[in-house]
Amino acid sequence: MKKSLLAVAVAAALPTFAQAQSSVTLYGIIDASVEYSNSDANSLSSTGGLVTSPESLIRVNSGLQSGSRFGVRGVESLGGGLRAIFTLEHGFGIDTGNTAGGLFNNGNGQFWNRQAFVGLEGGWGSLTAGRQYTPLFWALFPADFAAYGFYNNWAGLTGTGFSPVTPQGAVRIDNSLAYKSPTIGGLTVYAMYGFGEQVTNSITGNSANTQGGKSGDMWGLAAGWQMGGLYLSAGYHSFDTGLAPALVNNSPVGVKSVMAASATYSFASFGLSAAYAKHDYNNNGEVKFIMGSAFVNLGPGRLIVDALMMDPSFTGLRNDSAIQWGVAYSMPLSKRTNAYVAFGLNDISGLQATTATTLIDGAMRASVGVRHLF
Repeated sequence: MKKSLLAVAVAAALPTFAQAQSSVTLYGIIDASVEYSNSDANSLSSTGGLVTSPESLIRVNSGLQSGSRFGVRGVESLGGGLRAIFTLEHGFGIDTGNTAGGLFNNGNGQFWNRQAFVGLEGGWGSLTAGRQYTPLFWALFPADFAAYGFYNNWAGLTGTGFSPVTPQGAVRIDNSLAYKSPTIGGLTVYAMYGFGEQVTNSITGNSANTQGGKSGDMWGLAAGWQMGGLYLSAGYHSFDTGLAPALVNNSPVGVKSVMAASATYSFASFGLSAAYAKHDYNNNGEVKFIMGSAFVNLGPGRLIVDALMMDPSFTGLRNDSAIQWGVAYSMPLSKRTNAYVAFGLNDISGLQATTATTLIDGAMRASVGVRHLF
C-alpha cells in the first residue's frame, strides 16, 4: 500500500514538472597557462602601485584566453512564450584556487563575482536584474576577434573606463536592470540602468577628495547590426561616479562617460575590424582610442591580432600616444579543448603621472596555455 501511494504521488508530480519545461545547466571554463613577463610588465603589481626594482618572472597563470569559472544557468517556460531565466557565475584562479576571481580581481570578495541575474524573456526581448555586463560589452563583442581574451583585448574599453593597472576594466555593473531587444532585421539593442544605491549626500573619491551630491548611478545604450559578414556597432555609457579628479596608481579615475563604435567584416577564413572609443573624465580630461582586430585561419588553428592606440589628454599625465599589441594562435584539440600561445606588448608611459620615476614603455608578456570548456 505504501509503495502504491508513493507511485501515485510521483506520477502526480511528473506532469507538473514536464509542463513547466524547466532546465538547469552547470557549465564552466578552466584556462591555465605558463607565462613569462619582463621587468617592465612586473613594475605594475596586480593590487596597484609601482613595484621597486622589479625582475622578470615565469609563473603559472589563470584565465588568459577566458576567465576560469563555473556557473549555473536556468530557464523555465511560463507559458505564452514567456520564460524565467537566471545565471549565477563564479570566477576563480585555477593556478591557486583563489575564489576572488583570479587575475585582476584580487580584491573582489563577491562569490558570484562574474554574473548574477534573474529575469524574464520572450518575443519582446529580455529584462534582467542583478550583476551584468554593460551594453557596450555585448555590442563590441563580435568586433574583437579575440573574444575579449588574450593580451590587450578590447574588454577594458567597454566598461567603466580604462586603467593600465586593471586593463580588463569594470565590465559588469552591480544593482543593474538590463534590457536586450529581439534581433529584428539584424539589429539588436542593449540598454542598462545601474543604481548606485548611495544614501549619503557625498561619496569619497579617494583619501584626499570628496565630492557631494552624487548618487553613483549609471546608464548605457548600445546596438549592433549584422548583415552577412558585415557588423556595425556603437554605444554610450554615462556614469555619475562622484569621484573627484585624481590619479590612483598613476592612472586616471573618475570616468564620467564612455563611447565606442566599430565596423567589422568577416569572411570564412579571415576578418578585419576597426573601432574608435573615447573616455571622458571628471576633470575634463580624456583618452581616445583607435583599435584594430584581425584573424586568419592558419593550418589547424587561428591567428588573432589585436591593437590599441591611445591618445590621452589628462592633467598630471605625460599624455604621450602609446600603442598596445596582442598576438595569439589558438589550435583546437577537440570540440571543448584548445591549446594556445600568446604574446603581448604594452607601452603605457603616456598614461603615467608626470612625477613617475619608472616609465612602463616596454611591458612584454608571453604565454603557452590550454583551455577546457565543460
